[in-house]
Amino acid sequence: MKTRMLIAVVAVLLLASPALAEGTAAQGDQHIAKALELRGLALSAYSTGDYDSAAELARKARAELALVEGILPLPATYTVRLLPGDRDCLTMIAAYPFVYGDWAKWTILFRANMDTLQHPEDADIILPGEVLVIPSLAGERRSGAFDDKAKYPSVE
Repeated sequence: MKTRMLIAVVAVLLLASPALAEGTAAQGDQHIAKALELRGLALSAYSTGDYDSAAELARKARAELALVEGILPLPATYTVRLLPGDRDCLTMIAAYPFVYGDWAKWTILFRANMDTLQHPEDADIILPGEVLVIPSLAGERRSGAFDDKAKYPSVE
């Protein structure tokens, strides 16, 4: 019960972010309207103790926001993946437009994650499943984990 409640609290709090409030300016956007509706339902479910429904509704609202480019904050973490025909490496991750948009900033990622990497002695070895923290540069807003289905703004 406590775990379900905690999940629901986190999910609902994610929807109380400034990103959703900023999105209200574009009232004609169907995804923002749907996200606001789902957020209201999630808050109602939470207030009645229906934590499972609150968490699910919050996830649906967040999925709606993911369809609107620029509404979601940039990801704060990235899980190293196995990519077909290629492999994730720090230079490629740093070059992603939702990370830094610049491969040369790989050292920022390396320094920020040295203590958690399985092979901190070699920056060329990062393994699938390792979770990298993405430090914020130039004050951009970061939160949550990278979702390959979300549309993030570009830092470029």
